[in-house]
Amino acid sequence: MNVESLLSSLASIGDLNRDTLFLLLILVGTVLLVFAIGLIILGVNSPVKRKLKAIGHSQSNPQTSEKLGSALQNVAPIMVPNSKKERESIASQLIQAGYHDPTYLSLFYALKLFTTLFGLFGAAASFFLMQESDFMFITIIFALFVGLFGPNLVLSKLVSDRRDKIKAAVPDGLDLLVVCTESGLGFNAALRRIADELVVSHPDFAFELDTVCAKIQAGVEMPVAFKELVDRTGVEELTGLVSMLAHASKVGGSIAQTLRDYTEDYRDKRNQEAEEVAAKIPTKMLFPMVLFIWPCFFIVALGPGLITLFDALQ
Repeated sequence: MNVESLLSSLASIGDLNRDTLFLLLILVGTVLLVFAIGLIILGVNSPVKRKLKAIGHSQSNPQTSEKLGSALQNVAPIMVPNSKKERESIASQLIQAGYHDPTYLSLFYALKLFTTLFGLFGAAASFFLMQESDFMFITIIFALFVGLFGPNLVLSKLVSDRRDKIKAAVPDGLDLLVVCTESGLGFNAALRRIADELVVSHPDFAFELDTVCAKIQAGVEMPVAFKELVDRTGVEELTGLVSMLAHASKVGGSIAQTLRDYTEDYRDKRNQEAEEVAAKIPTKMLFPMVLFIWPCFFIVALGPGLITLFDALQ
């Protein structure tokens, strides 16, 4: 194909009307969606995996999460960053959000690929359909932002919500732990009892306590198990508990007294945080009052007088 034919082809494309371009855009989006679904299907039923399944037919079937993870691994590498630090950061956020299965990392990047494709599709559709609108540029930026950063924002919200739930469960757990240890139960048995008691009211914190108990029974030292608890939940307030338990185990102090002292300090810290939030309320209320409440007040108070004054001047 020479240069003249290429230019004529481009000119013919430029002469297409808006409806034809929109239909072409829908076609491209459909092809991309079918291609992504095909990659997932091929990942589940690839010839190599069918051969391996035939060789190891006597073994138990893989779990659904493993099948899903192997399928999404064919799609996820397109969006996986090269930085190992960024991948570890996303994996840590998934764990803090409660998704401990390693396959969820592939699921996250596959979901991000799909949202990116739909974001690009939405931006292109806005460009062709809203050329005469003043909000075209804003719509394009919004579609691209949601497509590229939407999954990260949702993940950050899930991490924040789960962290708040665990923070709310810590005071109840510490009080029950003090009662159980002072009544004669061992520390691991007390943790197991607390996990059973909190499974209804605070299921996330109960699950993490079960994990700590399992690690301690497996031979992991108690301070190390609680340090991993802090890493999994992101609740930095538990760092002081880890330090106090490590110190008590080294010097041979009473764990019950250590827990009681930490519970009192934690309660004082929560009261200080509540007082800090209460002290910030007047400053935060200033802007809504200036923007919304005071104008309405002046309209109600001065409006009738101004109307009477304007009528008298006329």
